[in-house]
Amino acid sequence: IRIFLMRSASIDVLRGIAILGILFMNIPFHANIYLGYVPFDPMLMSDKLMTLFYSIFADGRFRTLFCILFGAGIAIQYDSCKRRGMDTTIFLKSRLNWLLLFGFFHGVLIFGGDILMLYSLVGFVLIKGLSHDPDVLLQKARKFLVIGSALILLFAILLVAFADPTELIVRGSEQYLEDIETWQSNYGFQTLINAGFSIGLLIMSPLCIFWQTLGLMYLGVYLYRTDFFTQGFSSSTFTKIVISSIISTLLLIAPQLLIDNLSAEVIPLLSSISAIFVGLVYAHVIVKLCQTSGRFSQLLANTGKMAFSLYILQSVVMAILLRGIVPNFELTATHIDYFLIALSFTVIQILIANLYLFKYEQGPLEKNWRKLYSRSVDKKLRELEKTPDNNVSSQ
Repeated sequence: IRIFLMRSASIDVLRGIAILGILFMNIPFHANIYLGYVPFDPMLMSDKLMTLFYSIFADGRFRTLFCILFGAGIAIQYDSCKRRGMDTTIFLKSRLNWLLLFGFFHGVLIFGGDILMLYSLVGFVLIKGLSHDPDVLLQKARKFLVIGSALILLFAILLVAFADPTELIVRGSEQYLEDIETWQSNYGFQTLINAGFSIGLLIMSPLCIFWQTLGLMYLGVYLYRTDFFTQGFSSSTFTKIVISSIISTLLLIAPQLLIDNLSAEVIPLLSSISAIFVGLVYAHVIVKLCQTSGRFSQLLANTGKMAFSLYILQSVVMAILLRGIVPNFELTATHIDYFLIALSFTVIQILIANLYLFKYEQGPLEKNWRKLYSRSVDKKLRELEKTPDNNVSSQ
């Protein structure tokens, strides 16, 4: 099979921004997913300010965009298959099966914070609702977002309630140095930790993040079907979303301002709720910018077209740099240090994407993924043609 899709410039730009932004949030975990970012004692003022900055502008915001775009992407593929009279279920499941396999190897061998496996599993559930009209899609999006946000809020409250401040690991402590030595001891141990995190996330996701992810993907389908990616929101709708984003952000950053030694796991959980509204604000602004700035669109659209390849490239390069070349960097690295590395590699990724697509039509992983799922679809269709039931019905 060979399917050609009309690409939306705004979708590619949004995907490019989302994939670049994800690195800023993941980079300390690329260095050490076993510990994440360990605070200094006393906590640096620069770290406090950066944590607050991330909570307002970054935490969960880019993941929200990516979830919405993943749902929109599935809807685009679904509609394309329908127009060509193809079996949508076979096609979409083949794509997701291969993405799940890519995610497994990525999560176990390179980076335990993988999102591809979770997105693939959520995508399997999403497929069943793609035939709904926009009103039903919006209802489902709201329902799952409410359920998911409630579970996340409950989980955050439980973490705060049962957290033991005396068990907090700080930079330079004896426990910290022991854990660093264990993490750096061998690649086999890192692989086990990666596997534990990535597979553990899948197992635990129905209790927390699964439903919010599903809601965001349904929202992405709805936004695509209502031409949001070419028009943006109406003025009244955008105003309501901006107000909601401001109120929810203020409410959800309050705990980190009022509670000393708030667990690092709690902050991104709370931020993921306000991220729903802030992510939509970002999306609207970018859609409008794409309507007026062709150069801006092209520069980042190429990044979005290579999002899959760049996502894996981030993990490979950061693993080589932070766990191979300078493994002791995390001993003294601050949030600003990680930010500067992510910012530098952002520029590199934009250059790579634009130079690569100047010569080739697709990113390397996008091309191979397409070949693999296309072969799977062709094989499945040939098998169906050979089945007795299908031959009888065709006669």
